[in-house]
Amino acid sequence: MQTTYHKWYSPSLEREMEVKTWGHDGFPVLFIPCQNGRFFDFENFNMTDVYAPWIESGKVKVYSIDTVDPETWSDRSRSPRERA
Repeated sequence: MQTTYHKWYSPSLEREMEVKTWGHDGFPVLFIPCQNGRFFDFENFNMTDVYAPWIESGKVKVYSIDTVDPETWSDRSRSPRERA
């Protein structure tokens, strides 16, 4: 199974962001981790095994992105307005 890892600096967020992909071709599937999750959760929770038949056959390509939850939505030191 083809796997790639990307990391780049986001000028908008002023921080580095990470994404991992599985597959070589197919319908794009976007995995967004649960609250406070990370891009590697898709693999850590063995979802690659579940999706393997479709990934390996080229029917789907999975993109797992990172989030900024700890700095935004989950940051209890900020007001609700700032977190939203």
